[in-house]
Amino acid sequence: MPKKNSKYNVILKEFTKVNNKLSQEQQLSIRQRRDIIKNVLMPLYKNVPNYKIRLKPLRQAINKEVDLIPPKEICDLNYIDVSEYALVEWFSLDETIRELIPDCVYVKVSAGEFGETKIFNTRNYEYGSNKVRDIVEAIRPYAENESGRYIFSGYQKLRPRKRNNGVSENYYLDLILIKVDSKGNEIPAASTETVRFELPKDRETKKKKTKVKHIIEGRIKRLKQKRDSKRRAKKTLENNIKKYTDSVKKATRKKASKVTKQTVIKQFQSTASLLEKYKKQGKITDYNYEKSLEKILKELDKYTSGL
Repeated sequence: MPKKNSKYNVILKEFTKVNNKLSQEQQLSIRQRRDIIKNVLMPLYKNVPNYKIRLKPLRQAINKEVDLIPPKEICDLNYIDVSEYALVEWFSLDETIRELIPDCVYVKVSAGEFGETKIFNTRNYEYGSNKVRDIVEAIRPYAENESGRYIFSGYQKLRPRKRNNGVSENYYLDLILIKVDSKGNEIPAASTETVRFELPKDRETKKKKTKVKHIIEGRIKRLKQKRDSKRRAKKTLENNIKKYTDSVKKATRKKASKVTKQTVIKQFQSTASLLEKYKKQGKITDYNYEKSLEKILKELDKYTSGL
């Protein structure tokens, strides 16, 4: 018996058809489409049975959301100040591509000995993000979780066999790894030669560039708020782990009371739950989650082996 299509898949299928007919600059990433379906279209069709979903009104609803997407200039590197993508710490690379670079720009990551990606469109980043994370993990042992030694900076370049004629899809952002040695010398992993198209210096162009600038600044502001939230989560987690390790020290003493021993278990459960919560919310990385979990389990083992 054929599997029944879910309402989500019915809407996604039609959205994909609409999306494929749009120009390259207008097409939405799978992440954008999923967000619109989840937050706008699914609630709209919540009480409508699948067999009553009419395609014409659905397409109208989809096109209405597409019209709200920022102007096509957001996809054109010539309208973007690429210096916004300078001095990106190695551990923030994935986050920067996801959060700051528009979902329609061609990008490449050049990290020399640590690897490189092909030129890809951020519209499809969900499918190609593994290679970027592999590069980050390859850098980690050398960076020793420090900042300022391995940074990425973005440089605008021409895609192979393309002309510098102002067509947005002819350009890509090369995120190049810059290694800073012990003497402070900066060593780029690839050529930093850039290519820019000289836009007309008229009022309309200035207006478009200002609009794009405001969109990018809005993304930077939201990312800062997100990072602040992560920092607060990290601080809370560190405090909880400290309380837990302190309770283990007290409980392993010879005259530790029953209440103190109960505190250890309670504190372990609380810290483990907090770890799971922050991982689910994306406030800590998989690496920090594994390291923190390893630490509290080690303390628990230390406690239980002394009983």
